[in-house]
Amino acid sequence: MLVVAVARLAFSLTAVSLKDKRRVARALIDRTRRRFPVAVAEIEENDNHAALVLGCSVVSNDAQHAMSMLDHVVSFMENTYLAPMILREREILHFGPLADGFWDAEDPDPESWEDVAASCEPVSED
Repeated sequence: MLVVAVARLAFSLTAVSLKDKRRVARALIDRTRRRFPVAVAEIEENDNHAALVLGCSVVSNDAQHAMSMLDHVVSFMENTYLAPMILREREILHFGPLADGFWDAEDPDPESWEDVAASCEPVSED
């Protein structure tokens, strides 16, 4: 079973420029990646120097393990004291075994990739 735990974390910044914000974001992201095997990226408010929103994800085969890892990551980020955390949201996604498949095998009208590609109009480069 595939389990993906995701979190959206918002921080309040006292940065006076986007350069200051990028410095704090880079430090927080790099410290987290060095300590934990997780994916972390800035996901929102990219041009707002007063807010930093990061997305974080953990992949596992056990829901408890994924949530525990994510809780440790959130706690670590909060305890770096680089910026106060003002929002945290988390969600867990479950995917069944690969043997179950991702599509309906009984589909009466399966389309091939070539059929789909042929029905699309090319993008014009204006």
